Amino acid sequence: MRKIAAVFSVFTVLLSAAAQAELSSTVTLTSDYLFNGVTLTDHDPALQPSLDWNNGSGLYAGFWASNVKFADGTDLEFDATVGHWWQLNDDWLLDAGIAQYTYHGSDGAQSRGFNFPEAYLKIAYRKTKLSYWYASDYFGAGGGHYIVALNHGIPLGYGELLLQVDRSTSTQTDKFMRDNDGTYHHWRLAYQQAAWGMNFLLAFDDTDLELPVLGDARLSLSVSKTFQW
Repeated sequence: MRKIAAVFSVFTVLLSAAAQAELSSTVTLTSDYLFNGVTLTDHDPALQPSLDWNNGSGLYAGFWASNVKFADGTDLEFDATVGHWWQLNDDWLLDAGIAQYTYHGSDGAQSRGFNFPEAYLKIAYRKTKLSYWYASDYFGAGGGHYIVALNHGIPLGYGELLLQVDRSTSTQTDKFMRDNDGTYHHWRLAYQQAAWGMNFLLAFDDTDLELPVLGDARLSLSVSKTFQW
């Protein structure tokens, strides 16, 4: 947690240096950091600050951090993203960008071995979004990997019901394999609602991974607060 606090202090310095930009920051506390349905904190809580910039006409960039818990002592993830969105009309939105994932821990060189870049493309029609991510060196294993996800939001009560299903596929199973054929599926049912100036998210995640523990069915709760300048 101390490393997350240090990263967040850097974010504060960046805020004062970019006063003319449109900036926001979100701080999230979650009971479990799930990445495509797989826990990266061994089902422990995570603190996740972000800093986001946009120029008001589609161009954006951001930084995001979280504590993680890998067996080799890796305990921090720090990511950077740059992209552009286009509002095609009142209903359609296109978004494309690149993210760089970096990892840090007691053995710096070993943790950095997980680093990888990833490109993404997303297209949204109202409350429905189709997303595609591709990495040629997924988690530094030297193999290609892509994810296809479909999301849909349904207004419900004072909040929104969120449905998601995605498929993760390793193109080179000798380099990185999550299951026997390098493919697994993840689904999520969640409900989010804003209250008291914060956003609450209750989610149920499950996968068809054969690996024990990592992709087990899990109920998680997240609370986030966004600050804007």
